[in-house]
Amino acid sequence: MSITASFEGSITALALFMLVNSVTPGPNNLMLLHGSIKHGFWACRLHMLGITLGVTIMLWLSYWGMAALIISFPAVMLIIKILGTLYLLWLTYQMAKTDFIAVVNEALKHEQQKVNEVTIKIKKRFGELPLSFGQALLFQWLNPKAWTMTVVAPSLAIFHAGKPWLDNYALLAMCAIINLLSISCWAAGGHWLRKLVHLPRVMRVIHALIVLMTLYCALTLWL
Repeated sequence: MSITASFEGSITALALFMLVNSVTPGPNNLMLLHGSIKHGFWACRLHMLGITLGVTIMLWLSYWGMAALIISFPAVMLIIKILGTLYLLWLTYQMAKTDFIAVVNEALKHEQQKVNEVTIKIKKRFGELPLSFGQALLFQWLNPKAWTMTVVAPSLAIFHAGKPWLDNYALLAMCAIINLLSISCWAAGGHWLRKLVHLPRVMRVIHALIVLMTLYCALTLWL
C-alpha cells in the first residue's frame, strides 16, 4: 500500500466515522430538534457552535493522551456516565413538563413582532433549550456519546508508520465542519416542524417522541 493510499484511507475512515456519529440520534441532536421547534433554527446557532467546539477540543485532547487516560481509568468513564445520565433524566423531565405548543406559539409571536433578542435571552432559565454557547460546550464533557466518538476517532487517522494524523489541524477543521453540518440538519428539521404548530395533536406526538427518545438515550448509556 502506498503512503498516499494509506493517508487517504485514514481520512475517509475518520470522515465517515465523524459523519455517522454526528448525524445519528443522540442527546445533542435531540436537544437541537427540541430547541429549534421551540425557537427556530437561528436561535440554535450558539448551541450548535458550542457542541462543535466542545467536540473539537475533546478530539484535540484525545490526540494528546486523553483517550489513553479514559481507557486506563474506567472509573472516569463511569463518573461521566452517571453525571450524563442524571443530566439527561433532568432534561427529560424539563421537556416533558413544557407546554410545547404554547412555547412554540409564543416564540412565533415574538418573531412576528421582532422582539429584541437580548430581552428574550435574559428571560431564559438555566438549561432551557436551546442551550447557550457555554452550556452546550460544557455539556459535551457529560455526553458519553461525545466521549466515545472523540476517544475512538484518533485511532482512525493513523499513518501506516504509526504517526497520528490528528496533529494536523486541517483534520480537526474537517471534523468540526462535518459535525456542524450534521447537527445543523436536526436544527433545520426542527425549524421546519414548526409549520405543524396549527396541528396540536401532531405537535403533541412529536413532543412525546422527543421526550421518549431523550429518556431512551439516558437508559442506553447502561445497556
